[in-house]
Amino acid sequence: MKKPKALLSAILAAALFVSAAAPAAAVEAPAKSEAAAPAQTSGAELKPFSWDNATVYFLLTDRFKNGDTSNDAAYGRMKTVAGSDFATFHGGDFKGITQEIEAGYFDDLGVNAIWLTAPYEQIHGYCLGYEGSNPAYAHYSYHGYYVLDYTQPDAAYGTKEEFRTMVDTAHKHGIRIIMDIVMNHAGYNTLQDMSEFDFGTLKPGWESDYQNGNYSTYHSFVDYDDAAGWAKWWGPNWIRSGLPGYTEEKGKETTESLSGLPDFKTESTSQVGLPQFLQTKWTKEGTLSEKQSKYGSSNTVTGFISTWLADWVREYGVDGFRCDTAKHVEKKDWKILKDACTKALAEWKAANPDKKLDDLPFWMTGEHWGHGSGKDDYYTTGGFDSMINFETQGGGYLDGSKLAGVYADYAQKINSDPSFNLLSYVSSHDSTLANRSQDMYHIGCTDLLRRRVQQTDRRQI
Repeated sequence: MKKPKALLSAILAAALFVSAAAPAAAVEAPAKSEAAAPAQTSGAELKPFSWDNATVYFLLTDRFKNGDTSNDAAYGRMKTVAGSDFATFHGGDFKGITQEIEAGYFDDLGVNAIWLTAPYEQIHGYCLGYEGSNPAYAHYSYHGYYVLDYTQPDAAYGTKEEFRTMVDTAHKHGIRIIMDIVMNHAGYNTLQDMSEFDFGTLKPGWESDYQNGNYSTYHSFVDYDDAAGWAKWWGPNWIRSGLPGYTEEKGKETTESLSGLPDFKTESTSQVGLPQFLQTKWTKEGTLSEKQSKYGSSNTVTGFISTWLADWVREYGVDGFRCDTAKHVEKKDWKILKDACTKALAEWKAANPDKKLDDLPFWMTGEHWGHGSGKDDYYTTGGFDSMINFETQGGGYLDGSKLAGVYADYAQKINSDPSFNLLSYVSSHDSTLANRSQDMYHIGCTDLLRRRVQQTDRRQI
């Protein structure tokens, strides 16, 4: 007789800098999600893996470990601007992660999946961070949510070969790699990027104020009325924006501009060309012809983004994605991404039989703010394997007075449906931190009885 599968798909640990999950209790997962016998690795004998009972370690690449100081000032980014450094790049990189994998840090914790921040190239410059209505600090995309170019790694994190080495090393230790990705929006325009890639119109004299962090003059150097200049950015067929020549749509989650970010027109079925600024960028880098040949020159917006993201899977063997802001993208478009990545991982495993850990398909989880333990069309129309579960945040859901009901509810929902699972967590800086005055042993033990346990690790460079 089969044992019931794990109550939750994985444990998510997220603290201000880095968080960790400790070993889960042993459990036999259902046949449909068990991995084949893993390939031989340099480490100890590996246990069979199931996404239904994964232990996932979330890390912010930039704040984890600096393994190579030579890339710390990539693209001319500044560590400190006007005395502030809390929203700048701090030096963490692929080499640092690889070093800790090799040192056995994740093995000792019982981790079998690492979720890392988006590794692709971010906007080069800083935008403004605000305190109330006042610009107060330089805000770089150290967190990975302001994409510039999906097709290559951010130089602050390392090179393509360093990313490949990190993934290969993780796999040798029986650890899967999950990439954080964004398909809803692009990064903001910054003064540095406008100058570097020739879009928009900058007024002269911006460099000194930008370098010195004179935030009050930042927007005064931008001509926000030049439609021809802004057409050389992503272009109105690619994004929604309040800029001249572009359109905006408010009041609908899938088409509004979240926090003023350029909103990709993922719902569009029209063919678009490559954005002008990317053509400019790739021409300067000498890669335009190569990338046009590899990715094509015409596709839908979702088609291009899915192709670019799936290439990380096909090229490096990335095992899964954590999809940010899932509710702001149409579910049909998430399914397009999922299908592209499933095909890509199958191709990578066929081409790399000595590197693959198993024959499991590509795995995808999503973040819909406030989503609980109910099953919905994210799992069907959207193609997701799990969704992040906000119910357990803070640890209060695991209070002794509620525990019997929680266990019974989850067992009924999840164990009765082999296609349904959740990625749950207890503590996150992004939503609710567990109250340290609570009985943390109780929270840990009750989470362990759900086949999960969590500990917080505040490692910083």
